[in-house]
Order: sequence, then C-alpha cells, then structure tokens
Amino acid sequence: MRMPAIEPSALSDEQRVLDEQVRRMLDGLRTPFTSTDENGALIGPFPVMLRFPELARPLLEWFTTVTNGSVLATRVREVAILTIGSRYGAAYELHSHSRVALAVGLSKSVVAGLVAGQRPSALTSEELVAHDVAACLYSGAPLPGALYRCAVESFGEQGTAELVFLIAQYSSISVILNAFDVPLPTDAE
Repeated sequence: MRMPAIEPSALSDEQRVLDEQVRRMLDGLRTPFTSTDENGALIGPFPVMLRFPELARPLLEWFTTVTNGSVLATRVREVAILTIGSRYGAAYELHSHSRVALAVGLSKSVVAGLVAGQRPSALTSEELVAHDVAACLYSGAPLPGALYRCAVESFGEQGTAELVFLIAQYSSISVILNAFDVPLPTDAE
C-alpha cells in the first residue's frame, strides 16, 4: 500500500469536501463491499483520490455521469467491470465488484469465471456482448464492426456509448489501484 487511508479527523478542508462527495456517492449505490476501515476512513482507490482532489473531482464526475440514468442492465455493467478488472488484475476492483455482481444475481460460478479472465458460457446474450466488447477494447485493438453492430443491436447507440465509457472508466480505476498498490479490505475472503 503506497497511500494509506486518511482518518476523517486528518482531512484538509478540500479533502473533506471530496470525502463527503465520495460517501454520498457510495451511499447512493448501496455497495455490498467494505469502503471504510475500522477508523471510518475511506479505503480502496479513495485515499489516492483524497490526496489529489484536483485530479479526482473530474474522475468522480465522470463516474456519476456514466452511472446516473444508466440504460444498461446492472448485470451487464458488472460483467464488463469484472472483465476489465480481471485483465488488469486489480484486486480491490475484483473483490468489490464480485460482491456487487453476486448481489445483482450473477451466479458464483459466473463471477469466479469472470474474475479468472474467462468467458463463462452461462452469460446471457447481452452479457456476452458486454464481455466481448470489454475484452476486445482491453486488448488495444479497434472494436470490429460486427461486434460494434452487435452491441448497438443489444444496447442501442446510447447503451453502447455507455458501455464503452464504463470500460474506459474502470480501466482507469484499475490502473490507479495497481499503480498505488491498493490492498484488499481486511474482511476480504
């Protein structure tokens, strides 16, 4: 861990504003994973963000823009997020979004397969498209026309754009988690 959690009493005024914003965002998501330590300090990518509020604010705004008013099914979103997290090996992302994926109805075997970097056959057709788009974009190659058309058929233009931005967003989060060696919470399996 390169940037430990910052106890709430040690936050600067600028950090406190960002801390409150993150907590409101997390409360609205009803996250089934641990996002604070035993002292109430934010963990995961948030200690890094709190240290660099000027860089974190646009990222959080981007996150809420992509999340609010989502046209994608929650399971589709989680398949894409876990596909990206597995490619980057972002432990905190995989841990937290595995819990979210289970909470929204993905099976344990599907979640385990996605975390292991596999393409589980038990995915729905839309979930398979989300997986394939995420896996393709992670590889750095252009999205093939046939896969793009399949995404548009599955999600519409708005949903396809949302999927692409979601993949870009969680790629960014994965990079941050890995660069700053963000550990799993103490309650991780």
